[in-house]
Amino acid sequence: MVHAECNYKKSLKFGDSVIVESTYHPCEAAKIIFSYRLYKKADKSLVATGTTTQVFLDKDTQTLLLNNPPFFLEWKKQQQLL
Repeated sequence: MVHAECNYKKSLKFGDSVIVESTYHPCEAAKIIFSYRLYKKADKSLVATGTTTQVFLDKDTQTLLLNNPPFFLEWKKQQQLL
């Protein structure tokens, strides 16, 4: 993960249940971007929003991959994102 952001709108109390809504944002670069919306389950009020950006690393060297790995390209095809 190279970036994470959270914008707090309302507080929660211990024991509150939360609904997490995540959205994938397609991009050409070798990274995955998600946005999030968190709602308090009891009244469906928005309590937080945020984003994360995740990149791919070589499993052996832990160096940054500049191209999308084959498994991710295949997933994009299955999801009709290519």
